[in-house]
Amino acid sequence: MLDTKGVNVWCAAGKGTFGTKELINRVFKTRLSEIVSHKTLILPQLGAPGISAHEVTKNTGFKVIYGPVRASDIKTFINSELKATKEMRTVEFTTLDRLKLTPVEVTNSLKLSITIFAIMFLINLIAFNKFGITDFYSYIGVLLIGCLITPVLLPWIPGRAFALKGWILGLLWAVFVVFINGWPTSNSFGLLKGIGYLLVLPSVSAYFAMNFTGSSTYTSLSGVLKEMRAVIPPIVVTISLGVLLLVVDCFIKI
Repeated sequence: MLDTKGVNVWCAAGKGTFGTKELINRVFKTRLSEIVSHKTLILPQLGAPGISAHEVTKNTGFKVIYGPVRASDIKTFINSELKATKEMRTVEFTTLDRLKLTPVEVTNSLKLSITIFAIMFLINLIAFNKFGITDFYSYIGVLLIGCLITPVLLPWIPGRAFALKGWILGLLWAVFVVFINGWPTSNSFGLLKGIGYLLVLPSVSAYFAMNFTGSSTYTSLSGVLKEMRAVIPPIVVTISLGVLLLVVDCFIKI
């Protein structure tokens, strides 16, 4: 059994934890050739992007066969002499399938979220204009948009890149937040804070949505890397500028 760090097979294949090297190491570590008489490894079909079958055979002597997409079909697959039907090979990625994966994305964001709240707390110790409930629900909103809402609505949001989809919904959320807080005429929600929100919130949502590429059957490893190279620099720049404006706003005495 390969250690995918709790990540599902197709995500692990894209991120390297379900890969050729790990599989070869696991075969030797478990002394598999001493346990079974056959020389066949049945691997999940969705793990194929991470496996170089000929390398596995070359190094271990085991032949690689890809099983069905769903684990529930494994018994039927074996009883059918390792022959898969069209239905067994068909990959579906329905709304429910995407929804099932969102808890992983939310959980993975917790460490970053705790760090952000800790920094806000420290700034509040010396700031004139302290971070408050508006900042809290604004961040929670983009977290849910990027990690939950974007994945669920994925096929219907304009654009191809996951980050762009997250950015669009994040921008709508940012506009809504600044609007209900009376920006730009409100004294308590000034110009710097409004601009900071419009820079930070869509970019944070885009970042979280981009992470879902590793959970999707829509993307390939090369596609994920291409998107990351394209969107990470502007995300870093806009978040940095927005955070700077928000921090400056904290120390402007009203």
